[in-house]
Amino acid sequence: MFDVRLMRRDGARLSHDEVGQQLSYTGEFVLDQANGARRLRIKSPWSGAFAPVELYEPVLASARNGMQRWRGFERVGDKGVVQEWLVIQR
Repeated sequence: MFDVRLMRRDGARLSHDEVGQQLSYTGEFVLDQANGARRLRIKSPWSGAFAPVELYEPVLASARNGMQRWRGFERVGDKGVVQEWLVIQR
């Protein structure tokens, strides 16, 4: 199980303090396909519902000290912007 925090807002990188204040999403990773693109989502083991965040074409950017940073794209309205997830294993 993982805790996930978003590291960007509308494609702009958040400061370290802002990332720490972001809502955390907890669950298991689910990798699937959507419209021909790989999509990483977070599924709650308790409710079975998906978190309201998705990462398209995810790439593991770094992994160290029990933390991972994933980079990809998210949809904001009708456009795609860069998004990064800070992932901590529970």
